[in-house]
Amino acid sequence: MFPYMISEDKKAFSTAFEYIIRDFAAEDPVKMSENSGAAFDPEQSVIRIKSLGQVLEVKYPEGDIVFQGSKYMPAWNWKWLILHYLARADHAPLENKLISYRELENGNVNYAAFLRKSIEPLVRNLSQEPVEQIIAACLQLGASLEKGADVCAKIPLFPRFPITIKIWLGDDEIKGTANILFDKSANHYLDTEAINEAGIMVSTFLIEQYKLMYKK
Repeated sequence: MFPYMISEDKKAFSTAFEYIIRDFAAEDPVKMSENSGAAFDPEQSVIRIKSLGQVLEVKYPEGDIVFQGSKYMPAWNWKWLILHYLARADHAPLENKLISYRELENGNVNYAAFLRKSIEPLVRNLSQEPVEQIIAACLQLGASLEKGADVCAKIPLFPRFPITIKIWLGDDEIKGTANILFDKSANHYLDTEAINEAGIMVSTFLIEQYKLMYKK
């Protein structure tokens, strides 16, 4: 795990957390694990899920989450997303067809905010940086590399929820661009509001990982 991944806030849950923990606790842990690509340990009552190159343990039914083998908790938005993903997952297969945020259910509504908070920071922070270094940062988040841009990284936020980040580099004359894309099955695993948060979080994590590696 990396420092930016760890929660610094140990205060009580917000109302939003209370709702999602209630939804999570109401589901069958075996079914959730099967539907989401996670694994349930009945002896410890823990769901283990791979995310961004890490393994996290989700206590059922409490919804407490720690990095495997530690007492550290993930950042709160990550925890919120994990619980959403587990509660919503329906075992839909990946379609291997990329769509933009606007193509999600009601994706047009928050697209301007999604662009401002997730895509534009990638352009601002990474589009002038060396390709090899951006790729190295992506790999630290468990990414696999694909073709289709100067950097095209398929980052496994969850077992059945990859996020594809594309970055086209700029120079002194041409502004760089970026995009964040999702599998067409995305709404089977997260609602569009949660996908907005997922895009922001993965964008932020990638930028923080890059800074950790190259901006010391």
